[in-house]
Amino acid sequence: MSRKLILLIAITALFAVSHAQRRGSSNNDGFDYELRAGANFCQIDGDASGHYNKLGFHAGVGTSMPVSDDGRWRFCVEVALSQKGSRIVNSSMDRNISIFYVEVPLMVAYDFLDSRRLRIAAGVAPAILAKANVTTDKTLDNAQSNNYKRFDILPLMASLRYRLTDHIGFDFRYCNSMINTAKENGSGTYRIFRNNKGQFNRLLQAGITLTF
Repeated sequence: MSRKLILLIAITALFAVSHAQRRGSSNNDGFDYELRAGANFCQIDGDASGHYNKLGFHAGVGTSMPVSDDGRWRFCVEVALSQKGSRIVNSSMDRNISIFYVEVPLMVAYDFLDSRRLRIAAGVAPAILAKANVTTDKTLDNAQSNNYKRFDILPLMASLRYRLTDHIGFDFRYCNSMINTAKENGSGTYRIFRNNKGQFNRLLQAGITLTF
């Protein structure tokens, strides 16, 4: 992945956070920003494994802006590093797939309750491949490591966040790729249409949020 592109994403994220901070955190109708971190429970549809038995991590920063007069409808923009992949263990293979992405979730959210502490959101989370590391029988598998496309263009994402206090909360997410992420498709499953066949990241996320 281009270092210039990573730098551009990082600068954009820092600008968004700085802008949100300048607007102030006490106004529910204004911008806010959030830090997130937690665990990923991952699998890859189409890799002959069907369990969320790959543990990864995620960490990111984001901001949200109001799109309705009362500030409850919001547009959320984030930048995050997310480890996805799968673990295939059977009688003939022990394969560990770790795929690191820089992802940019873009979601529409709604804040529930009088306190606005419950937020439900949905959208897309396009991602750029940072690194893929595949080991087969505990040996680095270069062919498999190089088999992943540079972009995961269209993962769908749904999110539920509840703030225990004005700043600290828990966040749960579901993410599912809609476009094949592998260069060599093999005989994997498909999404949307039959020619879109191959491997698709699917994961559950659980984490802690810090909102300002």
